Amino acid sequence: MTDSSVQQLLDQVAQAFDRQDYRSATVCLKELWKLQPENPQVQLYRGRLYEAAGKLEQANNTYKQLLKAVPTPKIMAQARQGIDRVEKLTQEQRQQDIARSVSAPDQDKHGLLILESIDPDRRTAAARSLSTIMNVDAYSARMQIPNRGWRIYRRGPIGEMALYGQQLRSNQVPAFWLTEESLSHPRLIHVQSIMTPNPKPIVRGLLNGDVQELQFDWSEVTACVQGSLPVFDRLLDVDTLRREYSSRSKKEGVTDYAAMLDLHLTAQNIILRFCDRTYDFHQGHPWNIPDQLEQTGVRSQWNYVVNWVKSHTLNSVYWNDFAPFADTAIEFPQLLKAIDPGFYLYGQEDSRWNPAFHLYSLLAFGRSD
Repeated sequence: MTDSSVQQLLDQVAQAFDRQDYRSATVCLKELWKLQPENPQVQLYRGRLYEAAGKLEQANNTYKQLLKAVPTPKIMAQARQGIDRVEKLTQEQRQQDIARSVSAPDQDKHGLLILESIDPDRRTAAARSLSTIMNVDAYSARMQIPNRGWRIYRRGPIGEMALYGQQLRSNQVPAFWLTEESLSHPRLIHVQSIMTPNPKPIVRGLLNGDVQELQFDWSEVTACVQGSLPVFDRLLDVDTLRREYSSRSKKEGVTDYAAMLDLHLTAQNIILRFCDRTYDFHQGHPWNIPDQLEQTGVRSQWNYVVNWVKSHTLNSVYWNDFAPFADTAIEFPQLLKAIDPGFYLYGQEDSRWNPAFHLYSLLAFGRSD
């Protein structure tokens, strides 16, 4: 076919687009694609046809490939215009989807979108998907994907969080979402001692400030959550050059860590919370803690109790990446203020780490629900 014939077909495609006659445009483009698939004008029209069909990702890829491969100013300008149109259409489509998702019953409740860690060899592809779906640059997207555990990514209407979460999952980016309302459902018992160990243990602890006893079966423990909370205190900051100090020399710092262990009884809607600062090692089981451990301090006794619990919960899911989660959770101070951890270590009432651990455990509870 001669160049004049090709140009004639191109003119017919242009006229078809002007009439919004996409069927005729498709017929002509199929013929042109067979004849001159590398022709930049043919590729531009192919991108426009993708646009008209609502295939925005294919259109965007076509324009970007043209931008890289064809250094002609006119073609580059048209490709950029195509990319801008696709971006605008994508934003409009996203806003329409969000509006529909939050208009459904109960979909306007506050919710959280959580990103989960991903294998290193999949991070680049995941970051690219996150960048496209959330409309952020690729570098920021990559930095938001956690190396370990979870990251609170966004807070907003649960319908919107679910929409984003579903899109992320469909693009191989692990995520989950929950309503903030659901986080208040489990009852929390602060375990002070295990009165009877086997076959069905009985624990004694505090539920809303009242002493309670609860019997359960080890097989009911669906998940275990571990973490360490920093204990803050005022530390003396001595000027090593002047060898002086005053009341103003005291700064807040970490003096120790409190160890936590939560057992989730999903069927009973209960969380059993153990803490090395409040557990009664003398009254509670296991009573056969070796004498040498009692002499070495609380931490050794605590490790003994934890290992004993683990030996009975081998089939439970373990969540122990609280530290990296907490580092990002404290970026949401208003959320943490709304979380009542139900417990406070002495002198730590203003610490964000208590509600952060409670939130971590609640997310694990809701995720497995």
